[in-house]
Amino acid sequence: MFSKNINKKLKWSSIHFITGAILLCLLGLFIINVWFDNGRYLLTDLFGLAVIILSLDLILGPLLSLWLLSPIKSFKENAINISVILLLQFSSLGYGVLQIDSQRLAYIIKWQGSFFAVTKGDSRKGNNQEQFYTFKEPAIGSELRANYESLIKRAVSPIEMFEFFEKSSFEKECGTICGVITKKGIVNVTKENKELAFNKSLH
Repeated sequence: MFSKNINKKLKWSSIHFITGAILLCLLGLFIINVWFDNGRYLLTDLFGLAVIILSLDLILGPLLSLWLLSPIKSFKENAINISVILLLQFSSLGYGVLQIDSQRLAYIIKWQGSFFAVTKGDSRKGNNQEQFYTFKEPAIGSELRANYESLIKRAVSPIEMFEFFEKSSFEKECGTICGVITKKGIVNVTKENKELAFNKSLH
């Protein structure tokens, strides 16, 4: 009897694991092919973050199933337990997806002659569309200078001060190729079929 119960629990846990693995694989394909296509994954530590988040979610569900579900419990008890497990899993997955989403490219800003890639998580702008900008520091004595100095005192980096951004374009700033500074080093940005594309810099 004990052996049968264990086998049943292992079977349910295995089904949970396989189902979760399939769903996470589909989600992973969407993330890499839609959110981080054309080399955008090079702009951040996407793989490290995604592996940690998705692996935790993949392991969490089956372990809880093995622990909480049992053939000797009533249907109602198992239904409540599986509902709690799924709620925890989807909450964990939702948080993880939000963290991954925060690593998407918000914009590229030119400041002091260099280009910087800023992620959604670091952006102070509400509307992010991978736009190119140049930073225009307010002149000393101008009306905007006080606001600029206030942001500096609050430790806001100039590459996040959208109040002083001027809209530009890849064609105007780069021509054919630019080296962009990211959290992972320098990445080359080009344009292919009217879409930005990113490649690892050799420098």
